[in-house]
Amino acid sequence: MQVSERNILSLRAAVGATALAGAAAGRAAAAKLQTATAAVPSPWVLDFDGIELITASAFREAILSIVRWAADDGRACLLANVNEVTCEEGLIAAAQSGSVLLFCKLDGSTITQVVARGPLDAKLETALGLVLALGEADAKAVSDASGEDTVTTAWNNRLVALTRMGLLTERKVGKTKYYSAVVKGMSYGK
Repeated sequence: MQVSERNILSLRAAVGATALAGAAAGRAAAAKLQTATAAVPSPWVLDFDGIELITASAFREAILSIVRWAADDGRACLLANVNEVTCEEGLIAAAQSGSVLLFCKLDGSTITQVVARGPLDAKLETALGLVLALGEADAKAVSDASGEDTVTTAWNNRLVALTRMGLLTERKVGKTKYYSAVVKGMSYGK
């Protein structure tokens, strides 16, 4: 997927550091990130290039607050070029808060390898997997594809929850809402 340079925010430049440790540092970084992301169009791509480490407590305060803010606004927030140690710290923070993060690789303006990682309830995981497999679907199509004897309303509620988490987008046609991944080609892995 190609993105404009306007969608990409260098985390290192925005927070003015190569490492963040502790909740206080995370809160200070969150304030800087909120200001910086205000002018960034969707999807937001936070580029972690040059970031050596963000601890779980700093990640919770800085990055998760931005991810939630984006999701509440119906925006995707991709975390690009996150090194292994910071990824592990981020997943610890995500598990503690029940968040799912979108990790990717960014090369210039090309995004690849988009993977949603973090804890999902088994029913939400099933719903997400079905939408990813179908490409785009409404609640009835997901219900039919599941083979389960579950009312369509339950599937709709799961799809809405996944949308609020920033994992799916919705498109309304008449009274029907169709859901698809926030980024084409996205996968889910714990």
